[in-house]
Amino acid sequence: MGDPVTTAIIVSAVVGTATVAYGQYQQGKTAQAQAKAQSAWNLYNAKVAQRQAEVERAATAEDVRQQKKRAKTLLARQRAIIGATGVEMEGSPLLVAEDTAAELAKEEVNIQLKGARRAMGFESQSILDVSKASAAKARAAGFGKAAVTGAGASILQGTSTALFRRGQMRGDF
Repeated sequence: MGDPVTTAIIVSAVVGTATVAYGQYQQGKTAQAQAKAQSAWNLYNAKVAQRQAEVERAATAEDVRQQKKRAKTLLARQRAIIGATGVEMEGSPLLVAEDTAAELAKEEVNIQLKGARRAMGFESQSILDVSKASAAKARAAGFGKAAVTGAGASILQGTSTALFRRGQMRGDF
């Protein structure tokens, strides 16, 4: 191979190149693993948000059921009180009953709208989390390719540098 100095320089260049290449490869693989973990975490959050939307829908349905029950009870009590007074259900008593029924119907609609709005918020969060997971998964694939490409580039650069130095020491250049 030649003199010991030339050999030491070439060995040093090869070891340095290998170390740099390995470091780049490991760095890329670490970034890939982190991106995969982020993707998994985003998918988990999407499932949680979807479950929260389902729970919200069930809670809203129960709130509506309870409100309807209260409305029926209130209207029945109102009719009983009006009936106990001996007043006929026409004119002002009828208008009061109609107004009460309309207000109770509005309350039911408001409960449904609020619940639907909260459920849609959770569903939107779920969609956003799925999108984030997809982006993180794509980044993971890119990091894996970058790890291999970076390591390969370092090896090629190191090899050419070592060969150039060897040529310089031999007097070829």
